[in-house]
Amino acid sequence: MPAPAEEIWVYNRGSRRIETEQVYGRRWMDVFYGKPWGRRITAALLCKHPLSRLYGWLQKSAWSRRKISAFTAQYRVDLSEAVIPADGFASFNDFFIRRLKPAARPIAHDPRMLISPADSRVQAFQIDNDTPLSIKGAYMTVPQLLGMQSLAPSFKGGICLIFRLAPSDFHRFGYMEDGIQEPVHIICGPLHSVSPLSLRHKPDIHCTNYRHWCLIHTTRLGAMLQVEVGAMLVGSIVQFRPDGGPCRRGEEKGYFQFGGSTVIAVLEPGRVRIDDDILEYSGRGIETLVHFGERVATVATA
Repeated sequence: MPAPAEEIWVYNRGSRRIETEQVYGRRWMDVFYGKPWGRRITAALLCKHPLSRLYGWLQKSAWSRRKISAFTAQYRVDLSEAVIPADGFASFNDFFIRRLKPAARPIAHDPRMLISPADSRVQAFQIDNDTPLSIKGAYMTVPQLLGMQSLAPSFKGGICLIFRLAPSDFHRFGYMEDGIQEPVHIICGPLHSVSPLSLRHKPDIHCTNYRHWCLIHTTRLGAMLQVEVGAMLVGSIVQFRPDGGPCRRGEEKGYFQFGGSTVIAVLEPGRVRIDDDILEYSGRGIETLVHFGERVATVATA
C-alpha cells in the first residue's frame, strides 16, 4: 500500500517492515509549513539564526532537563545505551548530544563494508551529469548543495547517500572511511526543518540551509564529500577537526546540537555497491532505518 501523503514511512531492517515515523512537533510542522500564513511566519522568523540560538540557549539551561523524561517515553529512546553522568544530564541539550556506550553501536567488523555515519534514515541516489536528486519531493543538484557552479568530473555517475536524523536520534556523526580530511567549508543560510513534511512545501531546503562540507581523501574510495546540513532549532554544528587531518572509519566527526539534521555523502562511481534493501526502498521513495556503524554498502575496490 502506498503511504498517505501526510505520513512519513520508513523501512525498518530489524522488523523487516515498513513503519510510520512518529514526527516530533508534528502539529506545529503542519501549521508552519502546511499553511500559507504559517510559511510566511517561518520565512520571516522561525528559520532565522537568532531564534535558533535563543532556543538552543534555552535547551542548555537547567530547567530544560525536566523535558527529558517525557521525551524519552514518547519517542522510546533507549537510555540504557547512553553514557549518563552520575548526576544525570545537566540539560536537555546534554541529553540530546549524549554519547553512547561503545557496545551500543558496534562498527561493522568487515572492512569491506561501508558504514553509516549516523543513526538515521537513509536513501541512495545516482548522480548523472548534475541531474537533480529527488529527496522526499526536494529537487537539488550536488553543486547547489556545495554552493558551486558545477560538480567535479570524478563524481559524475557516482552515488549520493542522504542520512536524515530525527530529533529522537543519537546526534553524533562520524567518518565512513579512513582518510585525510580537508578543512571544513561553511555555507551560511537559513535553518528550515529538514523533515519530509517541510520538504513537501519547500523543496530546496537542503541546498539553501546552513551547512558544512568537506572533501575526504580515502585509499579505497578515492575522494568523497561529506556534508552536514543544519536544521530549524539546531543550535550549531560542532566539528572536531574544522581544519582537517587524518580520520578513521567509525571515529566521531562531530555532533548536532538540538534539532533534527542531515548528513550527506557523495561517492565516486564504481566504488561501492549499495545494499539491496536500501536501493529497493530508495527507488520507492522510502527511507531505510540504519544505526551509526551499520553497513550500508560493500566497497567494490580492495
